This record gives sequence, structure tokens and C-alpha cells, in this order.
Amino acid sequence: MLNPAHWLKTLSSIASVAQCRIQGRDASLDEGYGRLSELFSSTREREGTVWWVGNGGSCAMCAHLAQDALNKLRVRSQVLSEPSLMTCMANDFGYEHVYDRPLGRLARPGDCLVAISSSGNSQNIVNCLDYALEAGLAVVTVSAFAPTNTLWNRACDVALYLPWSLYGLVEVGHEALLHAAIECQFLAENDNQGSSNE
Repeated sequence: MLNPAHWLKTLSSIASVAQCRIQGRDASLDEGYGRLSELFSSTREREGTVWWVGNGGSCAMCAHLAQDALNKLRVRSQVLSEPSLMTCMANDFGYEHVYDRPLGRLARPGDCLVAISSSGNSQNIVNCLDYALEAGLAVVTVSAFAPTNTLWNRACDVALYLPWSLYGLVEVGHEALLHAAIECQFLAENDNQGSSNE
């Protein structure tokens, strides 16, 4: 039986178990982070927006990381999970379209989508991902559970995957992976070891 100490030890192995793909090909985590940094920088330079989508705990994570990207990387960064917007879309078009419908109205060339799903198969996330790919947006996916999941197997700019099936490990692991990308880019661009005043 998994105990808290073992849970934490498992979480500490994130760097050795996290997997990465770039445009569908296997890549090192370092390559993935390099590409993520390029995506955030190029989106900022084009005055584009990074859009974040997720469900449940991943939705809360998106809200946190979106403000971190805005604050630390100075890139336009938005979630699509405002309650009145989501409930309107769900009521009018079904929950599977709560993200792709507004993204279709709001996204512009040069934007980037970050799609987070523990299972990698949530239909509303998959629909949003498919819209973004068809529209030519840069796309980052973050998933876990089975390696056959949809997000991990779409050819995206960057795909990150954790081979874990416990929600807590997955959610904290996903947030750590993305915090590392944002915070290290922030430190590199500001050439210091301090932290922002949050």
C-alpha cells in the first residue's frame, strides 16, 4: 500500500519518468523545455496569447499558471474557464464544446494553446486541441495515465506525459513540469536568482 512517504518519493522521480515529444517524435525533457521557452517567447513577440484549458484540478492549475506566465514571462495569458462563459457554452452546445467554441472566436494567428488533461482523453479538451491544430496555433499538451491517450499521441509542438495513474501525483507532477518551464525562463531572462513578489 502506498504511504505518504512513498507518495512523495514517487513524486520526486518526476524528472526521470516524465516523457516528451516534439511534433510527435520522442525528445528529451531538455529539448522539450527549450521548445517551450521558444513558444512562450515567440508568442510574446508576436503579441499573441497563450490559452490554457483543463478540467477540475487541471482547470485550477491553468488559472494559476496563466497568471504566472503573464506575470513572469510578460506574455498575454488567459484561461477559458470563466464560469458564465463555460456554463453558456455547455448549455448551448454541450460540455464537450465549452473550450473549442470560445477559442474559435477569440484565438488569433500566433497564439498558443496549453491543454492539460490527466487522462488525455477528456472530450472537451480533445475538441479544443483539434480546433487549435486545424487553426494552426502552437499547441502544448500535458497528460498522464495510459500512453495510448489522445493528447500524448497527437503531433503537437510539445507533448509532456507522466506514466502515473493517481490523480494527486499527476496533478502535482504536471504543475511542477510547467512551473519549471515558466520559472526557469523567467530567471534566465532576468539573469538573477531572486523571485517575484507574489
